[in-house]
Amino acid sequence: TADFAYGVFQRGLYLTTLAVAMPLAEEGDKAAQTLVGVLHETGLGIAQDKTKAAEWYQLAAAAGDMGAAYRLGQMYLTGDGVTADKKRAADLFEKAAEAGNPAAMYNLAILFQSGEGRPYNEAEANRLLQQAAELEDVEAQYALGLQFLEGNETVRDPIRGANWLGRAARRGHLSAQVYYGILRFQGRGVEPDEKEAADWFERAAIAGNPVGMNRLARIYAFGRGREINPVEATAWHYVARAVGLSDLQLDGYVGSLDKETVEKAMKRAEELSASLLPKQQDPAAASP
Repeated sequence: TADFAYGVFQRGLYLTTLAVAMPLAEEGDKAAQTLVGVLHETGLGIAQDKTKAAEWYQLAAAAGDMGAAYRLGQMYLTGDGVTADKKRAADLFEKAAEAGNPAAMYNLAILFQSGEGRPYNEAEANRLLQQAAELEDVEAQYALGLQFLEGNETVRDPIRGANWLGRAARRGHLSAQVYYGILRFQGRGVEPDEKEAADWFERAAIAGNPVGMNRLARIYAFGRGREINPVEATAWHYVARAVGLSDLQLDGYVGSLDKETVEKAMKRAEELSASLLPKQQDPAAASP
Protein backbone atom coordinates (compact mmCIF):
# COMPACT_ATOMS: atom_id res chain seq x y z
CA THR A 1 0.00 0.00 0.00
CA ALA A 2 0.95 3.67 -0.24
CA ASP A 3 1.18 3.82 3.57
CA PHE A 4 3.78 1.05 3.50
CA ALA A 5 5.67 2.90 0.76
CA TYR A 6 5.72 6.07 2.86
CA GLY A 7 6.99 4.08 5.83
CA VAL A 8 9.83 2.71 3.73
CA PHE A 9 10.55 6.24 2.45
CA GLN A 10 10.78 7.61 6.00
CA ARG A 11 13.38 4.96 6.81
CA GLY A 12 15.52 6.25 3.95
CA LEU A 13 15.14 3.14 1.76
CA TYR A 14 14.53 5.06 -1.44
CA LEU A 15 15.11 2.33 -4.02
CA THR A 16 12.70 0.10 -2.13
CA THR A 17 10.26 2.99 -1.91
CA LEU A 18 10.34 3.36 -5.68
CA ALA A 19 9.85 -0.38 -6.21
CA VAL A 20 6.81 -0.37 -3.90
CA ALA A 21 5.27 2.93 -4.97
CA MET A 22 5.66 2.79 -8.76
CA PRO A 23 3.20 -0.07 -9.42
CA LEU A 24 0.64 1.58 -7.15
CA ALA A 25 1.15 4.94 -8.86
CA GLU A 26 0.69 3.37 -12.29
CA GLU A 27 -2.58 1.86 -11.05
CA GLY A 28 -3.82 5.33 -10.09
CA ASP A 29 -3.10 5.50 -6.34
CA LYS A 30 -2.83 9.27 -5.78
CA ALA A 31 -0.70 9.03 -2.62
CA ALA A 32 1.75 6.75 -4.42
CA GLN A 33 1.78 9.13 -7.40
CA THR A 34 2.73 11.98 -5.07
CA LEU A 35 5.48 9.88 -3.53
CA VAL A 36 6.90 8.98 -6.92
CA GLY A 37 6.81 12.68 -7.74
CA VAL A 38 8.79 13.43 -4.59
CA LEU A 39 11.42 10.84 -5.55
CA HIS A 40 11.77 12.37 -9.02
CA GLU A 41 11.85 15.92 -7.64
CA THR A 42 14.50 15.20 -5.01
CA GLY A 43 16.55 12.62 -6.90
CA LEU A 44 16.25 10.11 -4.06
CA GLY A 45 16.57 6.53 -5.32
CA ILE A 46 16.21 7.68 -8.92
CA ALA A 47 17.77 10.22 -11.27
CA GLN A 48 16.41 13.67 -10.51
CA ASP A 49 13.86 14.69 -13.14
CA LYS A 50 11.66 17.61 -12.17
CA THR A 51 9.65 17.44 -15.37
CA LYS A 52 8.60 13.89 -14.50
CA ALA A 53 7.98 14.98 -10.92
CA ALA A 54 5.56 17.63 -12.17
CA GLU A 55 3.78 15.06 -14.33
CA TRP A 56 3.25 12.75 -11.35
CA TYR A 57 2.11 15.65 -9.16
CA GLN A 58 -0.34 16.67 -11.87
CA LEU A 59 -1.90 13.20 -11.90
CA ALA A 60 -2.12 13.09 -8.11
CA ALA A 61 -3.49 16.64 -7.84
CA ALA A 62 -6.14 15.90 -10.46
CA ALA A 63 -7.16 12.90 -8.35
CA GLY A 64 -7.51 15.12 -5.28
CA ASP A 65 -4.18 14.83 -3.47
CA MET A 66 -3.69 18.32 -2.04
CA GLY A 67 -0.10 17.64 -1.01
CA ALA A 68 0.67 17.11 -4.68
CA ALA A 69 -1.30 20.24 -5.58
CA TYR A 70 0.86 22.27 -3.20
CA ARG A 71 4.13 20.85 -4.50
CA LEU A 72 3.05 21.38 -8.10
CA GLY A 73 2.09 24.94 -7.20
CA GLN A 74 5.62 25.52 -5.92
CA MET A 75 7.01 24.27 -9.21
CA TYR A 76 4.78 26.61 -11.23
CA LEU A 77 5.74 29.45 -8.90
CA THR A 78 9.46 29.04 -9.58
CA GLY A 79 9.38 27.54 -13.07
CA ASP A 80 11.12 24.42 -11.79
CA GLY A 81 10.35 21.49 -14.09
CA VAL A 82 7.51 23.41 -15.73
CA THR A 83 7.07 26.79 -17.39
CA ALA A 84 6.59 29.39 -14.66
CA ASP A 85 2.94 30.36 -14.34
CA LYS A 86 1.96 32.26 -11.21
CA LYS A 87 -1.74 32.13 -11.98
CA ARG A 88 -1.55 28.35 -12.24
CA ALA A 89 0.48 28.32 -9.02
CA ALA A 90 -2.19 30.42 -7.30
CA ASP A 91 -4.96 28.10 -8.51
CA LEU A 92 -3.14 25.09 -7.05
CA PHE A 93 -2.34 26.88 -3.79
CA GLU A 94 -5.98 27.86 -3.50
CA LYS A 95 -7.13 24.24 -3.78
CA ALA A 96 -4.59 23.11 -1.19
CA ALA A 97 -5.43 26.06 1.08
CA GLU A 98 -9.13 25.20 0.99
CA ALA A 99 -8.14 21.70 2.13
CA GLY A 100 -6.35 23.19 5.15
CA ASN A 101 -2.72 23.31 4.00
CA PRO A 102 -1.12 26.25 5.89
CA ALA A 103 1.92 26.49 3.60
CA ALA A 104 -0.43 26.86 0.64
CA MET A 105 -2.36 29.58 2.50
CA TYR A 106 0.91 31.42 3.07
CA ASN A 107 2.03 31.17 -0.55
CA LEU A 108 -1.36 32.26 -1.85
CA ALA A 109 -1.32 35.23 0.54
CA ILE A 110 2.07 36.34 -0.80
CA LEU A 111 0.69 36.24 -4.36
CA PHE A 112 -2.25 38.42 -3.28
CA GLN A 113 0.22 40.82 -1.67
CA SER A 114 2.37 41.05 -4.78
CA GLY A 115 -0.51 41.13 -7.25
CA GLU A 116 1.03 38.23 -9.17
CA GLY A 117 -1.19 35.30 -10.11
CA ARG A 118 -4.01 37.01 -8.27
CA PRO A 119 -5.19 40.66 -8.21
CA TYR A 120 -3.53 42.69 -5.45
CA ASN A 121 -5.65 42.32 -2.32
CA GLU A 122 -4.11 43.19 1.04
CA ALA A 123 -7.23 42.20 2.97
CA GLU A 124 -7.38 38.73 1.41
CA ALA A 125 -3.67 38.27 2.02
CA ASN A 126 -4.24 39.21 5.66
CA ARG A 127 -7.09 36.70 6.00
CA LEU A 128 -4.99 33.89 4.56
CA LEU A 129 -1.93 34.78 6.63
CA GLN A 130 -3.99 34.77 9.81
CA GLN A 131 -5.38 31.33 8.97
CA ALA A 132 -1.91 29.94 8.29
CA ALA A 133 -0.40 31.66 11.33
CA GLU A 134 -3.04 30.19 13.62
CA LEU A 135 -2.08 26.79 12.18
CA GLU A 136 1.49 27.50 13.38
CA ASP A 137 3.10 28.16 9.99
CA VAL A 138 6.12 30.17 11.15
CA GLU A 139 6.67 31.92 7.80
CA ALA A 140 3.05 33.05 7.88
CA GLN A 141 3.46 34.29 11.45
CA TYR A 142 6.47 36.36 10.37
CA ALA A 143 4.74 37.69 7.23
CA LEU A 144 1.60 38.52 9.19
CA GLY A 145 3.63 40.41 11.76
CA LEU A 146 5.30 42.41 8.99
CA GLN A 147 1.95 43.14 7.36
CA PHE A 148 0.44 44.45 10.59
CA LEU A 149 3.51 46.65 11.08
CA GLU A 150 4.18 47.79 7.52
CA GLY A 151 1.01 47.14 5.51
CA ASN A 152 -1.49 49.72 4.35
CA GLU A 153 -3.89 51.53 6.66
CA THR A 154 -6.60 48.91 6.28
CA VAL A 155 -4.52 46.25 8.05
CA ARG A 156 -1.91 48.14 10.07
CA ASP A 157 -1.90 47.24 13.76
CA PRO A 158 1.50 47.54 15.53
CA ILE A 159 0.39 45.68 18.66
CA ARG A 160 -0.80 42.65 16.70
CA GLY A 161 2.27 42.91 14.51
CA ALA A 162 4.59 42.76 17.50
CA ASN A 163 2.62 39.83 18.92
CA TRP A 164 2.96 37.76 15.75
CA LEU A 165 6.63 38.60 15.30
CA GLY A 166 7.17 37.56 18.91
CA ARG A 167 5.48 34.23 18.25
CA ALA A 168 7.63 33.63 15.17
CA ALA A 169 10.74 34.66 17.09
CA ARG A 170 10.00 32.18 19.84
CA ARG A 171 9.64 29.49 17.16
CA GLY A 172 13.23 30.23 16.07
CA HIS A 173 12.62 32.41 12.98
CA LEU A 174 15.86 34.41 12.76
CA SER A 175 14.56 37.45 10.90
CA ALA A 176 11.64 37.60 13.34
CA GLN A 177 14.06 37.48 16.26
CA VAL A 178 15.96 40.49 14.90
CA TYR A 179 12.81 42.48 14.07
CA TYR A 180 11.19 41.64 17.41
CA GLY A 181 14.38 42.70 19.15
CA ILE A 182 14.16 46.05 17.36
CA LEU A 183 10.54 46.43 18.42
CA ARG A 184 11.49 45.66 22.03
CA PHE A 185 14.35 48.15 21.83
CA GLN A 186 12.11 50.89 20.40
CA GLY A 187 8.98 50.04 22.38
CA ARG A 188 6.96 49.82 19.17
CA GLY A 189 3.78 47.76 19.58
CA VAL A 190 5.20 46.30 22.79
CA GLU A 191 6.66 47.53 26.07
CA PRO A 192 10.28 48.73 25.64
CA ASP A 193 12.87 46.42 27.16
CA GLU A 194 16.45 46.93 26.01
CA LYS A 195 17.75 43.90 27.91
CA GLU A 196 15.24 41.58 26.22
CA ALA A 197 16.04 43.23 22.89
CA ALA A 198 19.71 42.38 23.44
CA ASP A 199 18.76 38.78 24.23
CA TRP A 200 16.93 38.46 20.90
CA PHE A 201 19.82 40.00 18.96
CA GLU A 202 22.19 37.58 20.67
CA ARG A 203 20.04 34.55 19.78
CA ALA A 204 19.92 35.58 16.14
CA ALA A 205 23.66 36.39 16.09
CA ILE A 206 24.63 33.03 17.57
CA ALA A 207 22.40 31.33 14.99
CA GLY A 208 24.36 33.07 12.21
CA ASN A 209 22.20 36.07 11.30
CA PRO A 210 24.40 39.03 10.18
CA VAL A 211 21.86 41.69 11.20
CA GLY A 212 21.64 40.14 14.66
CA MET A 213 25.45 40.24 14.85
CA ASN A 214 25.51 43.92 13.92
CA ARG A 215 22.79 44.84 16.40
CA LEU A 216 24.54 42.93 19.17
CA ALA A 217 27.79 44.72 18.37
CA ARG A 218 25.99 48.04 18.78
CA ILE A 219 24.43 46.90 22.03
CA TYR A 220 27.88 46.17 23.48
CA ALA A 221 29.41 49.33 22.01
CA PHE A 222 26.86 51.76 23.42
CA GLY A 223 25.73 49.96 26.57
CA ARG A 224 22.05 49.65 25.72
CA GLY A 225 20.72 46.39 27.17
CA ARG A 226 24.21 45.10 28.02
CA GLU A 227 27.13 46.61 29.88
CA ILE A 228 29.61 48.30 27.57
CA ASN A 229 32.12 45.74 26.34
CA PRO A 230 34.50 46.98 23.62
CA VAL A 231 35.96 43.53 23.00
CA GLU A 232 32.56 41.90 22.39
CA ALA A 233 31.36 44.91 20.37
CA THR A 234 34.39 44.82 18.10
CA ALA A 235 34.41 41.03 17.78
CA TRP A 236 30.77 40.88 16.69
CA HIS A 237 31.33 43.80 14.33
CA TYR A 238 34.22 41.94 12.71
CA VAL A 239 32.15 38.77 12.36
CA ALA A 240 29.21 40.67 10.84
CA ARG A 241 31.53 42.49 8.45
CA ALA A 242 33.15 39.20 7.42
CA VAL A 243 29.75 37.93 6.24
CA GLY A 244 29.00 41.10 4.32
CA LEU A 245 27.34 43.56 6.70
CA SER A 246 29.31 46.81 7.03
CA ASP A 247 28.73 49.57 9.58
CA LEU A 248 30.68 52.81 9.18
CA GLN A 249 29.76 54.03 12.66
CA LEU A 250 31.20 50.89 14.24
CA ASP A 251 34.27 51.19 12.01
CA GLY A 252 34.83 54.58 13.59
CA TYR A 253 34.18 53.15 17.06
CA VAL A 254 36.79 50.43 16.54
CA GLY A 255 39.24 53.01 15.23
CA SER A 256 39.03 54.84 18.56
CA LEU A 257 40.08 51.79 20.62
CA ASP A 258 43.56 50.99 21.89
CA LYS A 259 45.70 48.32 20.23
CA GLU A 260 45.39 45.81 23.09
CA THR A 261 41.56 45.90 23.01
CA VAL A 262 41.51 45.45 19.25
CA GLU A 263 43.90 42.47 19.47
CA LYS A 264 41.68 40.82 22.08
CA ALA A 265 38.65 41.48 19.89
CA MET A 266 40.34 39.92 16.86
CA LYS A 267 41.06 36.77 18.85
CA ARG A 268 37.47 36.69 20.12
CA ALA A 269 36.19 37.19 16.55
CA GLU A 270 38.22 34.17 15.42
CA GLU A 271 36.61 32.09 18.17
CA LEU A 272 33.14 33.28 17.18
CA SER A 273 33.76 32.66 13.49
CA ALA A 274 34.92 29.12 14.18
CA SER A 275 31.75 28.34 16.14
CA LEU A 276 29.47 30.06 13.63
CA LEU A 277 31.04 28.76 10.41
CA PRO A 278 28.58 25.86 9.82
CA LYS A 279 25.66 28.25 10.38
CA GLN A 280 27.07 30.89 8.05
CA GLN A 281 27.31 28.29 5.28
CA ASP A 282 23.56 27.74 5.54
CA PRO A 283 21.86 30.40 3.33
CA ALA A 284 18.68 30.18 5.39
CA ALA A 285 20.57 30.95 8.58
CA ALA A 286 22.27 33.98 7.07
CA SER A 287 19.13 35.69 5.71
CA PRO A 288 18.61 39.12 7.22
